[in-house]
Amino acid sequence: MADKINGYGKTGPEIGAARSQPVRRTPSGTQAAGGARAAEGGDAVEITGTAARLKAIEARLASLPDVDQARVNALRDRLASGDYHPDPARIAAKLIRMEKELG
Repeated sequence: MADKINGYGKTGPEIGAARSQPVRRTPSGTQAAGGARAAEGGDAVEITGTAARLKAIEARLASLPDVDQARVNALRDRLASGDYHPDPARIAAKLIRMEKELG
């Protein structure tokens, strides 16, 4: 079973309670992990190694461009020179396979 992560991104992760240490409410209304009482005015958050790695991967992906401009330019050049000849049967087969996988 996986822990749910919401809002992971610019403001940091909001990770659901860890399975090994459930979050409980203390008598004062604050949350504490594993039954320990949270310090008044300051809660502690512990991020797993997996969450930290996901954050690092997300940062690397954010630095990549949305479009591979070199690939676009190569295709544009092939189209302009008449060297690009797409195979309609191959395209149709891939579309059908994708539709089956989604359905």
